[in-house]
Amino acid sequence: MIVLEGHLESITFRNEASKYTVARFSTGAAGKPITVVGFINNAVAGQTLKLTGKWITHPRYGQQFDIAASEVTVPATVDGLREYLTSGIIRGLGPATVSRIIGHFGERTIDVLNHEPERLTQVNGIGEAKAASIADQWRAHCTVSEIMDLLQQHGLKGSYGPKIYHLYGRQSLEILRKTPYKLADDMAGTGFYIADTIARKTGTAPCEPDRARAIIEHILRDGASAGHVFLPLDRILRKMQTLFEIDPDTAADAVASLTEEEKIIAENVPNPEKEEKEEVRAVFLHLLYHFEKHIAQRIAAMQSVAMEDLPIEKTRLLSMVEDRFLLRLSKGQREALETVLSCRVSILTGGPGTGKTTLIKSIAAAFSDMGKRVCLAAPTGRAARRISEVTLRPAHTIHKLLGYNFEAQTFEKNTDDPIDADVIIVDEASMIDTALMHHLLLAIRVNARLILVGDMFQLPPVGPGNILSDIIRSDTVPVCHLNEIFRQAGESPIVTNAHLIREGRCPELILFENNRKALSEFLFIEADTPEKIAGKIVAMCTETLPEAFDLRASEDIQVLSPVHKGEAGTINLNSLLQASLNPGGQSIPGLQHAFKTGDRVMHVKNNYQKEVFNGDTGIVTGADPENREITVDFYGRKVSYTPEDMDEITLGYAITIHKSQGSEYPAIIIPLTTQHYMMLQRNLIYTAVTRAKNIVVMVGTRKALSVALKNNRPHMRLTSLSSRLRYACGEKHQIRMTPGNT
Repeated sequence: MIVLEGHLESITFRNEASKYTVARFSTGAAGKPITVVGFINNAVAGQTLKLTGKWITHPRYGQQFDIAASEVTVPATVDGLREYLTSGIIRGLGPATVSRIIGHFGERTIDVLNHEPERLTQVNGIGEAKAASIADQWRAHCTVSEIMDLLQQHGLKGSYGPKIYHLYGRQSLEILRKTPYKLADDMAGTGFYIADTIARKTGTAPCEPDRARAIIEHILRDGASAGHVFLPLDRILRKMQTLFEIDPDTAADAVASLTEEEKIIAENVPNPEKEEKEEVRAVFLHLLYHFEKHIAQRIAAMQSVAMEDLPIEKTRLLSMVEDRFLLRLSKGQREALETVLSCRVSILTGGPGTGKTTLIKSIAAAFSDMGKRVCLAAPTGRAARRISEVTLRPAHTIHKLLGYNFEAQTFEKNTDDPIDADVIIVDEASMIDTALMHHLLLAIRVNARLILVGDMFQLPPVGPGNILSDIIRSDTVPVCHLNEIFRQAGESPIVTNAHLIREGRCPELILFENNRKALSEFLFIEADTPEKIAGKIVAMCTETLPEAFDLRASEDIQVLSPVHKGEAGTINLNSLLQASLNPGGQSIPGLQHAFKTGDRVMHVKNNYQKEVFNGDTGIVTGADPENREITVDFYGRKVSYTPEDMDEITLGYAITIHKSQGSEYPAIIIPLTTQHYMMLQRNLIYTAVTRAKNIVVMVGTRKALSVALKNNRPHMRLTSLSSRLRYACGEKHQIRMTPGNT
């Protein structure tokens, strides 16, 4: 490692959320300033720093100094201090106020901020409230710097510093030094590695058996993040030995100890990775085990309740529905409607153009005509709004339907206070994970009806489990497969090609070569490098599609990429599209991009306090550079974001295909490159194509499309719901229960 001392001459790039910085740095020695890259908490032109790192050669930008650790030195001069404090590290502290503070305290300003912040009220224009705000922000700023220094000392990325401070505030350093493994529970994914590294290097790591227990829980949580409800025991033991150097005996003892305390559950279940009847020793986190078990028991209980006689004869009811909507249901649709009318729990599944929406409208009307209370729901706000628009009935997100309490982080609706409805219809059911399904079933009366509607070929949910697919595979619930493509939908190349893709066949592509007469609803533009792909996507978004199809470039066209990174990933595409579609204006720094008034953005986390949910899209309508705040319009609701929650939004010109589930867009553009090899899967491309209402444009190589079509083995999710359903419904030989864990 090399140590350099000097000052920052200029900032080339700065991400305020992650603190990642590219800057020009002068050591005072002869020669030009050097380029430094890495995480610096305070990055202000003119600031003095001590940097520890090494020289690297970037393939595009040449020699750079890669920062491993940075030590910030407060500017020694009054001018440097003024620039430092007006850099934005304290919101609401403008140049005039800084000048008055420095004019009053001079070179003792930093000492006052550190030890006597109450004296700020001596400065004209600063009252007690503002002095307290400045002091709080200064302490936060200093604490984040110390956290980043601590992380970098132990070879960890300083960029985790702001996230840790967001979790624990002023207690962050004490927690990291005394009880670091708390981070493993509170910061998903990387939390355990940070905690384990700090604990081992500072000597605060627990004894080997206790560490082994923490590792097991971490591995299982990591598996849940990847969609698994359980992990095979042999896989856990293998990871413990290869990744954490835990010997087999210690690992086995830790498994036994956690099982005895019921923090984990071990049980033999049919191996979902094997077609033949073979069992695997499965290890579950306690909650996921009971969630999955309850889902199976609840569905079985609902199906065991006798059906009441219909107040209206089925044939007459079907005719009433057809007359109301001036339509004639197909044979398959009539059979599906009759099935739903006869069952407590049922599933409607099918691809685009097969009439799922028409059936939802018809089912809701039929039950309403019988005097039943009907409730429509969907996993996301976008999906709920969409089903409400097409059925002209109110619809809710599942979380809102269940009355999620943000403060208590619990659902108000349950068996004691169930949903006030006789019929619950849930659209986009492929997006429901194990935990949400558990809470939904807990709030549905056993004598009510549940109808799940979705496409089992879509991507699985973000959370653990694969509920819709597992229930269908169990053969315990009536499933209506809608296969007929209706004439009007069948005339759409989007619908036709979506079904070809689902079957692994190449879609009928119309090549586009800057000949606008050749424009079609389904286009393929050849581009052989990610850079060319990105360039053509920008041209299609900004010129070609808006002009040819009278589309609004910033609202009607959605780019859907398989990945975030790379030239054809969402991060780079968002930067390019923002520069083209919304140039100029004052910007507010975010996690990956700066935001400007007029930008399209997407919320990426469920925030029940703001009532904004993962995947909601909006437009930035206001920006406050002094306080680094923005205002976003979400479907008519104005929501404010401060630097503390700026990590909850990202630019929305380009989003991942996963984030698009449950939505529809007038036009979509899909980049296809072999650089996305790990994500090129048939169900991914199928999901993307089915998000389009009118136009699909694929940009890339035929080889990448071919790779995706051939890859029909998406990541297998380890679940046991299908077997549990068969067991709960009577086939008890399907699962051999381990004594003590039934």
